[in-house]
Amino acid sequence: MSSTPRSSRRHLLASAAGLCGAALATTIATADEAAAADTGAGWLNVRDPAYGALGDDKADDAPAIQKAIDAAGQGGTVYLPPGRYRLESPLRLSLGVTLRGDWNPHFPDRTFLVDSYLRPAYGGLFDGDALIIVDQAPVQDAYYRSAYRGGPRLYGLALRGCYDDHNLKAQNKAGTGIDGVRLNPGVKDVGMDKVTIWRFTGHGVNAQNAAALQFNQVHCVGTNGHGFTFGDAAGTGGGLVDADLFQCYSQGNQLHGYDILNPNAVTMVDCRAEWNVQHGYHITGINYSMVMVGCNTDRSGQDGFHLSTAAGGRFLQLVGCLAKRDGRLATATSAGFRITGEAAEGVVLTGCSTSTGRDDDNGGDFSPAYGITTSALNSASSVSVVGGEYVGTTAPFNDVGAVVVRHSGVTAGTHTTTGITWDKSDVHMVSGAAGTTRDVQFWSRGKNRRWALRATSATESGTGDGSDFALVRHGDDGTALDTPITVNRSSGRVTLGQEGTTPGVVVNAAASPGLHLVQTRAAGQGYAVTGKDTASRAFQSQVTGDTINRFAIEINGTQSFGPGGSTGRDTTWGRLGAAQIGSTDSDIVAGLAGKGLRVKEGTNAKMGTLTLNGTTAVTVPTTAVTTTSRIFLTIQSPGGTPAGIAYVSARTPGTSFSVKGAAGDTSTVAWLIVDPA
Repeated sequence: MSSTPRSSRRHLLASAAGLCGAALATTIATADEAAAADTGAGWLNVRDPAYGALGDDKADDAPAIQKAIDAAGQGGTVYLPPGRYRLESPLRLSLGVTLRGDWNPHFPDRTFLVDSYLRPAYGGLFDGDALIIVDQAPVQDAYYRSAYRGGPRLYGLALRGCYDDHNLKAQNKAGTGIDGVRLNPGVKDVGMDKVTIWRFTGHGVNAQNAAALQFNQVHCVGTNGHGFTFGDAAGTGGGLVDADLFQCYSQGNQLHGYDILNPNAVTMVDCRAEWNVQHGYHITGINYSMVMVGCNTDRSGQDGFHLSTAAGGRFLQLVGCLAKRDGRLATATSAGFRITGEAAEGVVLTGCSTSTGRDDDNGGDFSPAYGITTSALNSASSVSVVGGEYVGTTAPFNDVGAVVVRHSGVTAGTHTTTGITWDKSDVHMVSGAAGTTRDVQFWSRGKNRRWALRATSATESGTGDGSDFALVRHGDDGTALDTPITVNRSSGRVTLGQEGTTPGVVVNAAASPGLHLVQTRAAGQGYAVTGKDTASRAFQSQVTGDTINRFAIEINGTQSFGPGGSTGRDTTWGRLGAAQIGSTDSDIVAGLAGKGLRVKEGTNAKMGTLTLNGTTAVTVPTTAVTTTSRIFLTIQSPGGTPAGIAYVSARTPGTSFSVKGAAGDTSTVAWLIVDPA
């Protein structure tokens, strides 16, 4: 292999006036370049006399450069030494020729690149609609050989559209705009590496129905159209297919930074869109598959990422993408990320973020209005947001389509005149179409599901019905056993426990009864309260506005009563001792006339009646009588002569007592047994 450094070799190529290009390439080519030249003419210098390019910014160098391109053939390299190459017609490539220069400014205006570039002839002299046009290569097979052993490569080129911003002198003979690079329909396997395109009156890169593209550090700056546009000129449903864009840059263009139709197997890594008048990234049509990693925007006129996908797409994944200060021309409606269109199936934002801000000079208003905005997509759509930080001047989320699914780790904030107000809650959202089951499931690893928190599939009509909440219990085989807890969405009714279709406990927040227990188990217990200690309370009740409960049942069964409001409970009764119940702080008072004490009469009762039989004892059998019982006798109906004399003549505790009267007394007497407390 030759020891000549590549930089020295290129210097020789650049300065070799008067030498034959083919001979020069043969003289200085290394072994690997010689091998690569087997199918072409090796390295050809456009400044060689055989081709005659001058690079003086005056002569029309298009014929000379095109002659070198045609001579290079498949696998050859056409080298453009530093110079200003004025073209009156497009350069056209179809075979696998590498068009190579040594320039690639990231910010062409800042670097004031005036020495090395390709440009169209000004004053309407340029006859074409793009400075470089790539045509479809000869096709030998429908798929495997459609790129004809490798397509064209553009490396290290600077394409300059005009001197001043959007200078109309750079229009073509037809009076229309000029693109920097045009890839015609059917073009495949094109590589662009370190190419800068700026100030064109058309688009920077215009690729229609192209596929298998590899772009690395391609910069499109200050065009009158899109920075990059990938469309479907043939109307066949094509767009951008099998493409990789790495560290590409689109800045200051009058339309979108990146305009992409129907992406399919597309990957964008570390690309940037800045200061474009419309959207930073504009993705439309059927999104078959696309991944964006580490891409970012800054100060787009409208949305940072505008994703408008049509039905039939599969997924669009954004990882670590940043939308910064977008919406500078639409501050009231703009969004860092906008998901709209007919469908957004599988849109996933992982670790993405938006931030608000003004222009670099701190002028203008803060933007964007929202971190994420969605439209009313179809009910099967979802936008999954995992992690990240989203800030807007109006709100972090404007989920008009109700399709955002927020997972753990998402931070949100609203930028106001006093600063950012952060929403510090951690929200996990499960979103699904109306009428479908939405579950959070708990499984045993290696086995089946055990529990599920569920929004049911009950039909929704828009009146608050359907989509009830349920806790579902599953058996060991994963089948649903029952729903121990359900919550009715329309009424707020909570049902606890189910056996078949019969509810156990129904709790109604706004209906009667408030609490309804249906016990379906024979000999079952209704309610049971277990307190931690004797100070626990089993039940209490109050009226709205009360500060003190009106009624309470302590864990030992003691009941207390009060008038409500802020007055404490003043009446208590409960267990006083063994086999004793009563009140320690009040008497039994009949508050209404005609109300008072009633005692059940009958066998072994403490109250009843008897008829006197003169001086003969009348025995009343009752186990209620004790040795200390007070037995009260009152005449209910006098009878006989004399009448109204009665007294207790004897008692047998636990068995009976006897009553006598005067001779001839047959009065009816009521008796009452009362024991001292």
